[in-house]
Amino acid sequence: MSSPQIDADLPPHYNDFETELPLKFRVGNEDVSPLVTITAAQAHLHLLAAFDKLKRDVYSAHSSLSDEETSEIPSDPHRAWVVFVNRAVYRFDQFMSGKWTSDFPNWSEAAIPPLDVIMVWHTYLLNPRTYYEDSIRRTTPFARRLAAMGSMPLTLIASLVDPTTLEVALPSAHREAFFESTSGLPFMYSLKTTYSDVVSLQCPCCNTINPAVRWITREGDEEGKGTGFAEPDFVHQCDWCSRKFNRSMMGVKKFCEELTRRRARRKVFFAETLLDPMTGKADEMLAEMLTLRLVRRINAVFKLEKKSCGQDEIIQEAINLAKGLDWSPQELYVLIHQGLRPREKHHVYDEQLPRVKRIVAAYSLPGYASIDLVAAILRQGSFIEKMRELGWLESSCFQSPRDQATLLRAIARYHAFLDLMVSKPGSFLVPTIDIDLIWHTHQLSSAAYRADTIRLLSRTPNHDDAVQPVTLQSAYDNTAAAWKTRFGVAYSVCGCMPDSGPKSKLFELPKKDVTPAKPKVAESGRRFGFFKSKKSKPGDEQTRVDGLGIVEPSKWNGQYLVSKELDQADCSHPSDHNIHVPLLKGETIQPDLISRELASKERVAAVKKGLEQADLNRTEGSGTNDEKEEGVKVDEWRKLQAERKESRIEHKEAFTTREGANGPYYPYWGVSIEPSPGFFGAVKYKDAVGGCASGCASCGDTPGMCAAVGGA
Repeated sequence: MSSPQIDADLPPHYNDFETELPLKFRVGNEDVSPLVTITAAQAHLHLLAAFDKLKRDVYSAHSSLSDEETSEIPSDPHRAWVVFVNRAVYRFDQFMSGKWTSDFPNWSEAAIPPLDVIMVWHTYLLNPRTYYEDSIRRTTPFARRLAAMGSMPLTLIASLVDPTTLEVALPSAHREAFFESTSGLPFMYSLKTTYSDVVSLQCPCCNTINPAVRWITREGDEEGKGTGFAEPDFVHQCDWCSRKFNRSMMGVKKFCEELTRRRARRKVFFAETLLDPMTGKADEMLAEMLTLRLVRRINAVFKLEKKSCGQDEIIQEAINLAKGLDWSPQELYVLIHQGLRPREKHHVYDEQLPRVKRIVAAYSLPGYASIDLVAAILRQGSFIEKMRELGWLESSCFQSPRDQATLLRAIARYHAFLDLMVSKPGSFLVPTIDIDLIWHTHQLSSAAYRADTIRLLSRTPNHDDAVQPVTLQSAYDNTAAAWKTRFGVAYSVCGCMPDSGPKSKLFELPKKDVTPAKPKVAESGRRFGFFKSKKSKPGDEQTRVDGLGIVEPSKWNGQYLVSKELDQADCSHPSDHNIHVPLLKGETIQPDLISRELASKERVAAVKKGLEQADLNRTEGSGTNDEKEEGVKVDEWRKLQAERKESRIEHKEAFTTREGANGPYYPYWGVSIEPSPGFFGAVKYKDAVGGCASGCASCGDTPGMCAAVGGA
């Protein structure tokens, strides 16, 4: 715990409990109204608590099976959750692509789908660029419904979940009928999946419906042997053509069908071609050019003499094209590469082009979404776990003014984070947990999020939930340095690695500051309007002008960007749930993760040395210029960080693993079964091509353009 002397020496900060947001926040050159309200944030947390309970219900249902059930239902609860998520994604697909008798109705209880479908929709929205592109690149029912459901009615959905028990309210007859008539599936989901449960799938080789494809197989009880649709090594022999098919073959068929629809003069843009990679804005001219290149190449390779395809020939031509590619993602990659770069020969040993990798990854799986929603939901569970560890999912949380002040500070920090993005437009910034929560909440209003970020940042930051540890570590350190330079306070005081000394000029403020006045570093926190001078009086009615615009102190006494209270420390922990740690066979630890812990100890030692030198300088007035400078470098925020690093022994250093292990490995979907200390690793399917663990190939994006970033 920090000492009274440290508290007295810290920069000005406000400790009273605010209960209202300010009228305006300064982001770049603009004073903006709060982009996220405390009501929306609370409703979002309530929804996350419902998701957490849903997972625990699945675990509980498989932890207490009867003797009769064990012969028909796998007892492994971790495997059961992966299967449940697979079935939820399928139900979401059916709901969004089903036959609706009219346009999507206005939001009411009757239009809200079941909780498992909401969970999938929630994760989809947390990938804003993919969600937006999928909603506009085609004119299918699925795309139109994505657009119609672009903003999640958080308060309405939260009202359907009991605030104490987290039990979902029984649906009305209208709500139940709407979902069932649309999806053709029962409203109530099943927590358990038996070996005999089946799903209907179309064969990509002959387009015949296979009505009895098993979700899971008994072979799946043995590691890596399962071939059911909810297992990673899925394969099924078609009932009609007898050819075996898997997910990647279904994905190649999906690409070929979109191509033939384009040839049939339907509106179709391929995934990952419609949005500008740098800004996330729709660019139909560029997409048209890329699409024409692909179509011309395919016409030439397959000698398609007709310039167009008849409406009644779409399916058969798609099958013929897929057959010509042997339903192979590797062949598809070569074809797309040749189409986009006709003058460049591609060899198997050549590095894959980022855009081509993203396109192929989007067509490596079945379903209408251009992202692997199953893996994304499983990784999102890590973030929900962190919210539970903070106690933010408890029904009693955020009821008192003190607790609400924590959530208000998170909203203020998110706006400061956006302001930092404006000042560092080309940087890869990593949020803390509290900022990440508010960021996610903002993303759930898809249209507003796009409009706000394009207006303020001139781009829509994408969500990247699978980042290499070295990239994330370095990006976080740079973010913390830039934050401290801009606002004069520490970014995080949770007990992780202290900030580096103020040697580097890499993150100095730009020469032309985006704020009305360029403050001194010690007062830069005040310029954002979150610190109250020690000389000001709470009852002062004089109107002041600062980073918030014109604000009346009687209504808003100055929000703060960081709390020195020990019980508030963990919410400023770096958001590391998105780290992706690929391990080689037989490898149990990453050297760069160990080096993070060693570097943390070195920084603590440097802080101690600086403090000792400062004390020596004060008492004896001795020391060389370098030694005196070393003592000056240790400000009170670094002092507090080092103290917490040493005192909070149980606190897990961000971006590292404790005990030198990757945690228990769960083979059923290539994900760790629990968020091991510091990360939630994931790997691709065995038959998928290109890209990062999530299948979004964001690791091939232009550096800095995936803006880090939390979670899902």
